[in-house]
Amino acid sequence: MIEVIPFPAHPSASSVAVLKSAAEDPKIEGIIVEFSGADPASDEELELLLHGDDIIDALRDTLRSLETQPKPCVALIHHSLSGLALEVALACHQRMVSNPDFTFDWPWFDLGLLPALGAGRRLSHIAGLEKAIQVLLFGARLSPTEIGSEGDYNEINDKGRETAETWIQGHPKPVQPWDETDITRSPLFSQTLANRDTLQRAYLQLRKRTPADDGAGSLLLQAFHDGLERSFAGALRIEKAAYQKARALVSTQNRIYVQHELRRQAIERAGSQTDAVDVVGVLGAGLMGTGIALSALMAGRKAILFEIDVDAAKRSSARIEKILGRQPADLLSRLQVTQQLGDLSGCDFVIEAVFERFDVKTDLLKRLGSVVSKQAIIASNTTTFPISDLATAVPDPGQFIGTHFFAPVEQMELLEIILGRQTTDATLNKALALAKALRKTPVVVRDGPGFYTSRVVMAYVQEALFMLSEGASPTLIDQCARNAGMIIGPLAMADLTSLELLADIFRNLLKHGRGAAAESERTLEILSRFLSAGRKGRKSGSGIYDYPAPGERQEWQGLTDWFPRSPQSDLEITNRLFYIQTVETLHTLEEGIIPEPESADLASVLGWRYPVFRGGTMRYLDNAGKERFEAIRQSLEKKFGRRFALP
Repeated sequence: MIEVIPFPAHPSASSVAVLKSAAEDPKIEGIIVEFSGADPASDEELELLLHGDDIIDALRDTLRSLETQPKPCVALIHHSLSGLALEVALACHQRMVSNPDFTFDWPWFDLGLLPALGAGRRLSHIAGLEKAIQVLLFGARLSPTEIGSEGDYNEINDKGRETAETWIQGHPKPVQPWDETDITRSPLFSQTLANRDTLQRAYLQLRKRTPADDGAGSLLLQAFHDGLERSFAGALRIEKAAYQKARALVSTQNRIYVQHELRRQAIERAGSQTDAVDVVGVLGAGLMGTGIALSALMAGRKAILFEIDVDAAKRSSARIEKILGRQPADLLSRLQVTQQLGDLSGCDFVIEAVFERFDVKTDLLKRLGSVVSKQAIIASNTTTFPISDLATAVPDPGQFIGTHFFAPVEQMELLEIILGRQTTDATLNKALALAKALRKTPVVVRDGPGFYTSRVVMAYVQEALFMLSEGASPTLIDQCARNAGMIIGPLAMADLTSLELLADIFRNLLKHGRGAAAESERTLEILSRFLSAGRKGRKSGSGIYDYPAPGERQEWQGLTDWFPRSPQSDLEITNRLFYIQTVETLHTLEEGIIPEPESADLASVLGWRYPVFRGGTMRYLDNAGKERFEAIRQSLEKKFGRRFALP
């Protein structure tokens, strides 16, 4: 007798018991585990991985018992598999897939969670060590052939169970490849030169992405190394220990807190909106305007892009066409590029994204207000100007709001929504509907110079400029930031942004003088030296760094003539860069700009790629501990001034 066991969407004690009973029943000659139902809900599987030790341990033991019994087991797969379902399929003696387009992956490493059932060792035997590392550590996907799938896809699709039964009858006593040979005599033995090189390259690849403080990856690589020099039973014990250690790491807990809990709450808030945004108008075809229009198109919306500069419009259209060339053809047909402001009259939502000058923005907003419908929402993508000030240029300030996107817009997930003093609840709901329509994660903040994200980022960049003027090497400053987990150093980011634009932003912040911006006059003096010398940033070929060729960056030799070198410790540089972000966040909380610490954490991670494993600007304080944080903060205030003082 052959038993067919449907794999449940959410493994439970009862489903594991069914599998165990079939493995132990002498009347059953073979087992088909059929994957044909709905994918497991991510919340349920995450809960199981975090707190379901009884079920996970029982499933691990049952799978091991199943594959060592003289009883064949086939995984019959009718949809792509992820997570625990993939682990179960790997433990079966054979896998049969009904569609060549199915993919297989381990999605949980983004949250710092490792395989729970032994996938590291099994996948190494099935797909090879390098592929196993790429899948479990770096998010690569497997094809059916890479998981050892056998058989004709059409036949499996039409007669899957019959095909599986035939295989079972022809393989009455199958043996798994990891049980056939001594690992020390296998090509997978971790101590061979080739495998040591593979693991070393993986470690270097990992370190380029995240520092050692983000510990889950190191645990996984160690499990590969140690597991591939021991018996399979020993490897299972090692992988189990690594899985349990990884989920207890602070870095993993921070990842879950931001990427799962906070992000889900924000998306649910936007998802609850019933308003529709079908036609998005965009003023300005620069980098941001083009990105907003592109995001609307990629989300299946119509985009009307207004730009009076013909060359800029052509560049924008070319960029959109290039990116959408990889997308369904009908998306591009939804784009309208126009020089006529009146063409925006039918838009549900119009976003101003022109040059960061107050007079330019307000002039265009006044003209726009005379052509759009009374129901349309008008928004600004300004970086620093208070929304309430810009709102004076539109007919109804209640229907004006800030929608701050992040470059590159089509890739960045955050949408910072800024409420002006007169913004209505209905307008906010429409902005949340926009976030839903464009598949963005919203964070709602109140009005103020720089709002939340720009204000904290500028405090971070300003601190780096201060250290530069004090004689620290720009390479050292940026390397300290990257070593601590920032995706780009603050000075490289300054050059990428453009020093001219930064000067404009700091001038705007200085007018209000809140928090670290009270010292922005010194920042402007530093930037003016570069600008007076024609060093405007990366686009001009020179800024804080020199850019001799595309993709190349090197220190400018003349920098030391302005700022003679003075040694500074890596630790102090890192502390200054991270503490100033948290202190500035505390200012925005005190002023009511950001509503709660959780919003600050989510916005920092999604907005300027604050290290997710650190949990965000406020979680940084919690992880450090209040006493330790306060001791270091006080020492920085004593040495460097009031910008490190608490509000």
